[in-house]
Amino acid sequence: MKYFFDTEDDGLAKETSHPNFVKSMKSQFYYDCTDEFSPFGNDDGADLFYNLEDWYREKKLTRNIVKWMFKQIDEMGFEYKSKGCSEILDLEKLNKIQEEDEYLISSMDNSIIATGFGQIKITGKIDSKLKDLTIKALDRQMLLDEDDDKEFFNRLEKMKSDLTNYK
Repeated sequence: MKYFFDTEDDGLAKETSHPNFVKSMKSQFYYDCTDEFSPFGNDDGADLFYNLEDWYREKKLTRNIVKWMFKQIDEMGFEYKSKGCSEILDLEKLNKIQEEDEYLISSMDNSIIATGFGQIKITGKIDSKLKDLTIKALDRQMLLDEDDDKEFFNRLEKMKSDLTNYK
């Protein structure tokens, strides 16, 4: 299997992405590392994607991407474990967690989204469990869009549509 990695010269670019990613993720924001609303443009997403590239470079067999991802998120030192929180879509429960651990949900979701899209960008495929978790992360962020930020909400909808339709 051929993997596609960003280079120092090209950075995030179509030229350094798997052809399946380029064909399906047509919006320019997927290649913008400064766009806070893109999978790789926020701090958590950028860090996770960088670590994901390293993981693929180092491993011959890359099973258990979901287990690896949760370990990466939990190493950020949050009070709650990410695996349990990644299934929550109840606004009341999410608000309670955010009162106790303000950045967990956004950091976790940014990391999940970066891992999901990152796996496609690198390999051209996505693990089915990771795809489900990524869609839930997008749904959770739409649910939590408290500021009613239309640009952010539209971006989340676009990513969800692109991912849902990805075969």
